[in-house]
Amino acid sequence: MDDGNLYGRVRGLLGEEARLFAACSSSGRMVTWPGVIASVVAAAPDRSMFNWVVHEGLDGLLVHYPAIAQTYEDAGVRAWTVWVDPGDADAAKALSKRGHLLDSQPVAMAAEIAELRLPEAGDLDWIETRDMGLVGRINDNAYGFPPPAFEAVLDHWIETRWHAYIASLNGIPAGSVLAHFGENGDCGISGVATLAEARGHGIATRLLAAVLGEARRLGMATTSLQASPAGAKVYAALGYRNLGTMGMWEKRRAV
Repeated sequence: MDDGNLYGRVRGLLGEEARLFAACSSSGRMVTWPGVIASVVAAAPDRSMFNWVVHEGLDGLLVHYPAIAQTYEDAGVRAWTVWVDPGDADAAKALSKRGHLLDSQPVAMAAEIAELRLPEAGDLDWIETRDMGLVGRINDNAYGFPPPAFEAVLDHWIETRWHAYIASLNGIPAGSVLAHFGENGDCGISGVATLAEARGHGIATRLLAAVLGEARRLGMATTSLQASPAGAKVYAALGYRNLGTMGMWEKRRAV
């Protein structure tokens, strides 16, 4: 599959992640306008990583921008972000004029699963779970997020195409992966985390290998994700393709 089609899967995953945040949070909801979707999660009003906007084109985004901004204001959300494609200078400029700042630059990455160089899961102790609170706690602790963050947002499970996985070390939950098994045959990856005290055992990559093995068994052909600049090196070593640096343009209201 060519890079353009793979990038389309990364973009599609953004929408699925927004739906996950909205569905698995008691305070969450999805709001849509033509060509625009937004996750609104009041449980984490100062965290734009749960309150984000995905759009199909700048014209539509700007038409609906006042309504988007008002939606977040009415929900008490003080920080929200708009995803921008690699090299989209026009969108970056338009958002900057509206008070957005470039907050993060994740790397779009994807691959055909069959082309990846994955380790063996081996004796890894792993399970599928519906305990979203546990997934949230692992992510918060692994990345040092002060509350409210993942645990506050992911407070219940809802039947979706998402699956949650936990790996344990010495009987203690220590790593997590969230995977979306899409109708288009893509396994979208999110929520990859390993507790600091459990690092050095290959937990994240071995759990990812186990999850992608399950994905292939269920008919998934590709996998997509967004990686931090540091994480991108790890995924590249596994065979994920670097499809460009995206932008998360954040609007933050002073407290």
